[in-house]
Amino acid sequence: MLRAIAGIIVGYLIFAVSAFLLFRLTHVDPHAPASLSFEVLAIAFGVIFAMLGGYIGVAISRKLWVSPTIAIIIAAGAISSMVATGVNWSPIAALICMVPAALAGGWLRLRQYQPNDKGAN
Repeated sequence: MLRAIAGIIVGYLIFAVSAFLLFRLTHVDPHAPASLSFEVLAIAFGVIFAMLGGYIGVAISRKLWVSPTIAIIIAAGAISSMVATGVNWSPIAALICMVPAALAGGWLRLRQYQPNDKGAN
């Protein structure tokens, strides 16, 4: 159980810290409109780190349910952001793009542990 908790924490922090640093270092308010090029870059960045978070979370825990838990935490953060600051591009992008990416990252990691039965004797 400790591995699962560690996987959830580390996986989510990979996503959250990278997002925090992106907005902090670029001096862009995530709750305000940004240029289209920045929004596309930030979404791609978020997808990569959400997928990495799901992947690492499952790698640490060895449990697939860890990546949906990370995805739920990402979704909860996006929804609470919309409630607190209004609907804007960044939480919508998190719900549409980054939540599925966290799930995909966990699924990719788990697939590495599954033996391929095709062609086996």
